[in-house]
Amino acid sequence: EIINTISTRIREWYGLHFPELDYTLQNIITYAAIVKNAGPRENITSELLAQLEVPEKKIELIKQAILKSQGGNLTEESAESLKILASQVIQLSELRTNLSDSVENSMEIIAPNLKNILTAIIGARLIAKAGSLVKLAQMPSSTIQIIGAEKALFRALKTGARPPKHGLLFQHPSVNSAPKWQRGKIARALSSKIAIAVRIDVY
Repeated sequence: EIINTISTRIREWYGLHFPELDYTLQNIITYAAIVKNAGPRENITSELLAQLEVPEKKIELIKQAILKSQGGNLTEESAESLKILASQVIQLSELRTNLSDSVENSMEIIAPNLKNILTAIIGARLIAKAGSLVKLAQMPSSTIQIIGAEKALFRALKTGARPPKHGLLFQHPSVNSAPKWQRGKIARALSSKIAIAVRIDVY
């Protein structure tokens, strides 16, 4: 969330100076690296773009855009502030990658079967929500299915509305990419497999 917020500010601010770059580049890390290393659009070189692994077609488009840009001038103070923000985006992205690798490694040791079914990140979130791996292993699959949807469950019990069909499991590709009418069935099948996998990991 922090990366997305800072990235949006950079795009808005640098976009006043070089709006064409925003349309050409979608990858925020590459965008931030250009802002950090070049500053004003005149300093963006083909060598820098090649180092950042920008495709040749896009390099040509960016070079043409620099010559015809409709953006205003960039003051030294703005350039320095943008470079600081861009550095933060790059550092936070590296931190996110390191944390993600750490979670992958930890899940491989602690719960390899759960990781294989759910992916490391979703599996780790499920364990965190349950309280521990042992607590998760003691839960029936029907409870695992709705972990993360407790508010919706209690609201359903209170008002008589339909109960939730999935909680955190919605983040799994097989659930969120399925048609709406199939998601409950897939989440139920998935939670059954998770219950078995977690018990194997624990016991």
